[in-house]
Amino acid sequence: MCPAATTSTIDTPQGASSSSLGCKDYVTVLPSIVAVDLAAKYSAACRMDTGYQVIDQFDSWQISEQQFIWRLTDMYADAEYMVIEDLPHGLKYSTLVKTVCRLQGRIFHACMHESKYADEDIIFAAPAEWRKHYDLKRGTGPEIVVPTAAEFGYTPPDLSERAKGIKGGKAIARKVATDYCSAYLIARWAQDMKGIHGTYNVVGTSRYNTEVIRKKDVDDKDS
Repeated sequence: MCPAATTSTIDTPQGASSSSLGCKDYVTVLPSIVAVDLAAKYSAACRMDTGYQVIDQFDSWQISEQQFIWRLTDMYADAEYMVIEDLPHGLKYSTLVKTVCRLQGRIFHACMHESKYADEDIIFAAPAEWRKHYDLKRGTGPEIVVPTAAEFGYTPPDLSERAKGIKGGKAIARKVATDYCSAYLIARWAQDMKGIHGTYNVVGTSRYNTEVIRKKDVDDKDS
């Protein structure tokens, strides 16, 4: 039976038809978050609802930084939280680090102007923390996220057509595919944390307006 047409519409996820999501373009709308695998060169974003359904996803390949930020703000407008992968702890200062830090600030600023939510609804997640959730040990490399995401039935978009005629296009497509998988796993980790702890503010998260990295489990506050 099709749901009543009084439910809200959402954008069809990349690589999926509207019919695969429900009757016509109408689906039951659950609260959602946006997860971002952020890097200096290529990044990807995934919007996932509390039922672990991927609602929307896109990447930064072949678009400008400003276009990437615009799309993020559009995606975040209908989500309740944004979780951005932070830089790994202990990185030495470099041009790439500076680029990511500036991009973090631009995203935060844009979202605060365009979203109905407050600044506490954007958090940064330490890579080691979400990777530990999937038992991805140090040294396993970036491509390990592809088979890990596949265990949950997720497959990144096929980027082969975009890679044609571009020098190094196949290698870039493989890299961006790992970004999609990372964004998916970050989103899934965040939803798992919300289910377990009742909040996204868990170990390894921090905010743009504070230097504090949450070290204790949120359950400790009640002990």
